[in-house]
Amino acid sequence: MRALLSDFLDHTLHWRAARALQAHLSACPPCARFVVSVEQTIVLYRERPVVDVPPAVRGHLRELLRERHAAAPKKSPSRCGLKSSPATPAKARQGRGKRPAKKPAGRS
Repeated sequence: MRALLSDFLDHTLHWRAARALQAHLSACPPCARFVVSVEQTIVLYRERPVVDVPPAVRGHLRELLRERHAAAPKKSPSRCGLKSSPATPAKARQGRGKRPAKKPAGRS
């Protein structure tokens, strides 16, 4: 789901994938809460004031975040069981918003 979330929120996800994701969200409260939190984060980020951070401070913060990320315990897989393979987003983006062409009758 996370691999598809950006396109879903931008309304650029293929309609079939969007419909499947919406069905999952309506049946999975943890994923629905996650989507709401991402949407709220985007709104807050857009409304934030621009702060000019000196380069030395920026570098120090990056290094500190790298260290904390490396030391953080690894998260367990999602509880909902929804899995997305690396190929899923590319398949979902093919022909965004368009229905796939139908095969001619009589051919397989």
